[in-house]
Amino acid sequence: MAFLSREELQDARGLRVHLNSPGGDLIGGLRLGMAFRLQQVNTAVSAAEVTDVYDSGIHLVGTSTQSECSSACVFAFAGGVNRYASENTPGSDVGFQSLGRLGVHQFYEPSTLTDPSAVTLSADDRIADQRIVAILLGYLSEMGVSAELLQLAAATDPRDIHYLTEAELRRVAIDTGSEQDVALTGYKNGVAVTEITFTRGEGDYRLELFCSEAELHMVASLEWPGRYDVDAHQRWHLLEAVSLREGAAVKLISESFEQRSDGGTSGRFRFRFVGPIEDLVHRDQFYFEDWSSRHANDIASSLSFILPEDFDGIHVLPRTCM
Repeated sequence: MAFLSREELQDARGLRVHLNSPGGDLIGGLRLGMAFRLQQVNTAVSAAEVTDVYDSGIHLVGTSTQSECSSACVFAFAGGVNRYASENTPGSDVGFQSLGRLGVHQFYEPSTLTDPSAVTLSADDRIADQRIVAILLGYLSEMGVSAELLQLAAATDPRDIHYLTEAELRRVAIDTGSEQDVALTGYKNGVAVTEITFTRGEGDYRLELFCSEAELHMVASLEWPGRYDVDAHQRWHLLEAVSLREGAAVKLISESFEQRSDGGTSGRFRFRFVGPIEDLVHRDQFYFEDWSSRHANDIASSLSFILPEDFDGIHVLPRTCM
């Protein structure tokens, strides 16, 4: 709060704080996380390094790929309204920084690590530990993070670190860009549809996968809260050279835009996947990319999604081709 006051940022909302720390004091991490939420801060795991210093004193800063937010830092990170830790985060969401890892382990008393087998805990210590667990569970619930995060931490020796996988980031809902709902629905004509909905920093997304004439198609409906620059979109040929990472091309068939009465913009895009549908319906990770430009890759990667481990509805799509 002293920093915000000094920089005259007390009323600022939506600031993005980049964290790079091995951890520290657990309660301090909780207090920092609560301060983040009060200030409506967004959090990301990344580090910057000074690559040059000019004679004028200006520092040239680049990104570092060696960054992590572990132990107590994870609880500070959880205080962010929007939280970014996935390697698949669109660069535009995090200032084009390279994101690091989130790591967890058991909380502990530092003095006990010198002799882990020593008898050091009293009954009061046991009571205090259970109170801390209750505080942590309450805090995670308030921040919209699954209690499974604490389970992963509790299963990891304090002398070790468990770095969350992409699937775990999504499952415990600590990376907000990975949150999504997936369902098997149907069009009125009887065609089965796998529907994926999610919200990312730039807007709301609804993706519909379906089969048509033995090919996999996708309709992407995007709702931007503000006025989207349609002219720039078309000038940059965005979404016209999309492909699957390590996979087939994805051909843009049609696109349309509509300015909404609330000032926002709606976009609707239809794609056809180039490749055997038998191979495509067995994928559970759909990472889109377009390296024709940085802007093209940002909007392409924002469409990326991962199907849940227990969801196999996409397998029925070929049976409904009409």
